[in-house]
Amino acid sequence: MTSMAAGPADPWAVVVPELIMACGTSGFPTALDGALQAVAPFDLTIVIRYAGAELRPTLLHDGLGRRSAEAIARYLEGAYLLDAAYTACTHGAAPGLYRLHDFAPDGFFEGEYFNSPDVHPCISMERGSLAEEIVFIARGRNGAYTAYSLMRSNGWPRFSSEEMMRLRACVPVVLGLLGRQWPDEGPQTPPRLSLDGDDGTVVEAAFRSFGGGILTRREQTVVSLILRGHSTASIAKVLGIGEGTVKSHRKAIHAKLGIASQSQLFSLFVTHVLGEARRVPSNH
Repeated sequence: MTSMAAGPADPWAVVVPELIMACGTSGFPTALDGALQAVAPFDLTIVIRYAGAELRPTLLHDGLGRRSAEAIARYLEGAYLLDAAYTACTHGAAPGLYRLHDFAPDGFFEGEYFNSPDVHPCISMERGSLAEEIVFIARGRNGAYTAYSLMRSNGWPRFSSEEMMRLRACVPVVLGLLGRQWPDEGPQTPPRLSLDGDDGTVVEAAFRSFGGGILTRREQTVVSLILRGHSTASIAKVLGIGEGTVKSHRKAIHAKLGIASQSQLFSLFVTHVLGEARRVPSNH
């Protein structure tokens, strides 16, 4: 009987049994990072639990190395409101693997939040230091989301189509293991956010109260969209108004707040939202 030579082993298939054994232990996050490194290399990771709009996120795994602890703290206290991954989860993103570009607003990557070393923990050491971020999104039985981000710093290429294809083949196992490692124990499905209305959540109160007594409700909504990374054209489309009207709102917002730029608006909002978010209960 003729024996057939075995082909090269699939590195992912080889490590899956070890990952299953590590699941439930403190070493699992590092083991998962290492296993996926063999599929497509990267240099930064983070795992965040979003348990609904009433609760602040929880840091589950910090694979950011020397990144700033202060930036992570500011993110968890309130800057997460401006994160495209948070918005996608609270709007009911389907479980799977995404490029951040898949759901970020059109101006997100040029915006102040994405490039801020003070509040964006994956940047933190220097402005514009991230080449690409991709995110595994898992949803628990009770509606909480776990976002597991893999990132490449500048100097790396973006994840190629072939690498994304290999990583997508890992999705069922990764999402299943994330659910086992960090089970969803929340009481209910988190509410979805409303871009142009009062949804009653504590977190959205930060947007609604910013400029309270100075800005109109529509101007507050425009501010939230600007800071989340929407361009003038995107804001007009979301709100069903003309671009000229959006520009008029922008001009009125700047005049009422006594500012002259979007960076000043960002700074004002971050100061405000960190104060508001300290009154939001932690997910513990």
